[in-house]
Amino acid sequence: MTEIGRLNKLRVVKQLDFGVYLDGGELGEILMPVRYVPVQCDIGDELEVFIYRDSEDRLIATTEKPFAMVGEFALLKVVAVNQTGAFLNWGLMKDLLVPYSEQKPRMEEGKLYVV
Repeated sequence: MTEIGRLNKLRVVKQLDFGVYLDGGELGEILMPVRYVPVQCDIGDELEVFIYRDSEDRLIATTEKPFAMVGEFALLKVVAVNQTGAFLNWGLMKDLLVPYSEQKPRMEEGKLYVV
């Protein structure tokens, strides 16, 4: 069973110019953008990947490992704050958004928080 927010071993089912698609089982095919695809990667290969949702709510696979996964805690630094919320460095290319509705107290840029 493929789990969002966790490491999964998934099989490559399609190769395209912009990445590969992995068999996510009941979640369907999951895109791994080309920047994360290992050099020696062929259809049928199994890859260990982290699954998350991007800003458009699409499932994305990456070979990068976050500082914490679902059910875990980590001390993360706020790298930016805007009208939407705070963005924390969690070890992936895209920062983790913590919306204001989930903040108690309000997070400040440059500070560390346990999440």
